[in-house]
Amino acid sequence: MDWELCKTFVTVAETRSFAAAARQLRSSHPTVGRKIAELEGQLGIPLFARSNEGLSLTSQGRKFREHVDAMAAAALRAEAAVSATGADARGVVKLSIGATFASHWLMPRLGPFLRAHDHVQIEIITYPFPASVRRREADVVLRPVDSGEENLIGRRIGRLGTGFYASRAYAAGRRLPERRDEWKGHSVIGFADRASNERLARWSDLITRQGSVVLRCSSQGDMLAAAKAGLGISALSCFVAAGDPDLVRVAPQKLVSVADLWLLAHPDLVELPAVRAVIDFVTACAREDRVRLRG
Repeated sequence: MDWELCKTFVTVAETRSFAAAARQLRSSHPTVGRKIAELEGQLGIPLFARSNEGLSLTSQGRKFREHVDAMAAAALRAEAAVSATGADARGVVKLSIGATFASHWLMPRLGPFLRAHDHVQIEIITYPFPASVRRREADVVLRPVDSGEENLIGRRIGRLGTGFYASRAYAAGRRLPERRDEWKGHSVIGFADRASNERLARWSDLITRQGSVVLRCSSQGDMLAAAKAGLGISALSCFVAAGDPDLVRVAPQKLVSVADLWLLAHPDLVELPAVRAVIDFVTACAREDRVRLRG
């Protein structure tokens, strides 16, 4: 059976929508629908039924989901058994990490690790984020939430701080807000993709509610660019903005949101030498940078 069809099936089952599954898989709505139809044709059973809340699994679909999950677990165990035959760290490790975190924090630190582990190749997976370990999209996940529904294991390796920042040009000649009642007359750069930044977007909207939202962005990279262009005040990760000479912190002691940072892996993979090497490396980096990350 084609594993790609099973992967599409699991994504649709989790998102309950062909359109949402297509976004996660970086595919199209018709392609996802065609794959589900092909899978149902091969099995000779209907896997989904439409409901008021979207697509739901039929009784046959629920049974098939159990088998697909078992297939994924067996594949992980097989990979672990083969890879564990040697003590040296070698092979490909797929690390799921946010795009901004990858470019502004991890990339500058990777050189020494790759030179010390010349038989390890890291694949940086920034989309979809967070990637699914169960669907074999990633081996290790770095994200601001814990294990969730995939029964991963790992640890909290740090705390991630977010503050409000503005460009020096925007701040020139203005009194920047220090309290929530001082945002009137200020331009705000908000979040467009609230689904992936719900907690942070809600916090930002609450603090800046008396300001005027002039722009919303779906990525932190765009929010950073907008703030540096002087378009307004934006919520940004402290580790990204604090070291930028073009930016100043707004109300540095009062307006800060902090989230836990979790490093997670599947229990069948966590002790593989290559996976363990990557986990230990990222953990050590976070420990060294704990003050910068927290802001």
